[in-house]
Amino acid sequence: MKLRNKAATVAVAALAVGGSTLMASPAQADLITLCSGHGGAVTLPTDLAVPAGESCYLDGTVVQGDVIVRQGANLHIVGGEIEGEVIVRKDGYFDASESSVGDRVVNRGSYGTYLEDSSAGAALRAVAVDGAANDGFAYVVDSSVRNINASTGTVYVSGSRVGGAVKAEGVEFADLYDSVVRGDLTVTGATSGGILCDSEVIGDATFTGGTGPIAVGAGEQEDFCSSVNYVDGDLTVSDVTGGAYVDNNIVGGDLVTSGNQPTAQVGDANRVRGEILTEEVALRALAAAVTEEFAEHEDGLQSEVEEARSETIDEAMEAGPAF
Repeated sequence: MKLRNKAATVAVAALAVGGSTLMASPAQADLITLCSGHGGAVTLPTDLAVPAGESCYLDGTVVQGDVIVRQGANLHIVGGEIEGEVIVRKDGYFDASESSVGDRVVNRGSYGTYLEDSSAGAALRAVAVDGAANDGFAYVVDSSVRNINASTGTVYVSGSRVGGAVKAEGVEFADLYDSVVRGDLTVTGATSGGILCDSEVIGDATFTGGTGPIAVGAGEQEDFCSSVNYVDGDLTVSDVTGGAYVDNNIVGGDLVTSGNQPTAQVGDANRVRGEILTEEVALRALAAAVTEEFAEHEDGLQSEVEEARSETIDEAMEAGPAF
């Protein structure tokens, strides 16, 4: 689930600035540095913006303000730090590797955000914007964020830690693998479903509505979920029309399945401390079509990120020094 970072192949010598620090007087505090091209290990004591349609690649850069990725623009930062927030506008792309963002990251009709080995000190949000060409994705790998709140696009979290709640409402899918959510997990109306696999939820886990398959644990299968889920509170799967599969979960509260069409398949490897309130049939092995759909979620996102990352770096390097 890890993407190899193309940035690692870009020679440091190609960067026009490195190891220096840009200083600003108090009168310059409201300035915005524009980035079109590439920059190295400098400190920018200003906000930063990537102009519409341009690409910016930063290696080891520290931005002491906020960042705006404008319409159709791209920003890839590796080994750097953004002390403020990041706003990604319509069709823009934000990619952070081995970097930190002090405040929130917000997708506003963006193409997507990818965090790898990175952290965001506040929320990762995805909101719909009229006229945007993309629903956008929030893709988090081996990273940490405070919470996730998405009302559009896709949500994929792997090997990561969420310090609070995860809320995905009206998204295409919401998949969580090998991750910890220290709050409630709520997935509502996902059109292509979602999966909770090898993960821990320190709160309630609720999957409601939607036309895609929902798999919570779904049993130990080769090349699929390899361990148990732990849900500290209640686990509820209701009103799902794309198929519901529940197995291999430790539930501290109640296990509830209701109103699912077809009826939820619930396995016998669930350990439930509270009540079991289910309409169910015995769990069968997941159909190949179901496992393939979840695999396609990841494969599709990987392809999108690889393409966007490659284009961002190539365009930024061709544009020359940013500052």
